[in-house]
Amino acid sequence: MKEYLENLMKTERDVFIDEHGGIKNGYYERAMKTKFGEIEDLNVPRDRECKFRTGIFNPYARSIGIDELIISLYSKVISTRKMSEILESIFQKRPLDRRYIAIFLDALFFYLRRDTVDKEPIIFAMGIKESGEYEIIFYISSKESHLSYNEVIKYL
Repeated sequence: MKEYLENLMKTERDVFIDEHGGIKNGYYERAMKTKFGEIEDLNVPRDRECKFRTGIFNPYARSIGIDELIISLYSKVISTRKMSEILESIFQKRPLDRRYIAIFLDALFFYLRRDTVDKEPIIFAMGIKESGEYEIIFYISSKESHLSYNEVIKYL
């Protein structure tokens, strides 16, 4: 989770700098509680002029959930297309563990913008690692059917 949040914040800072100008200025560390456990050394990116503020959490917040993450991206006026790219790059293109004890699948329908705005299923896979930790895996599909679930299993 630490790696995914850091990648999201780096992308968010890069978009901010592209749109508003500025210079990257490294990172600062902070602790953050998530649904997946506590992250003690989360590297939060910053810019030289201190104008960039991540939309993932409020400046003095010490906890975050995925729903808060999506809402905060909306509040920072990040376009749905850019948000889709950010979330897809973080959640769908990451390396997975080689082995899971069990995987549970389910789908929720969300309005997603491609060329038009349509309701599409997002298939969630929850994997239980050999260490006992849970990992959430997202997969965007064009429809919910036994074939799409089969496609997810092949992808995993």
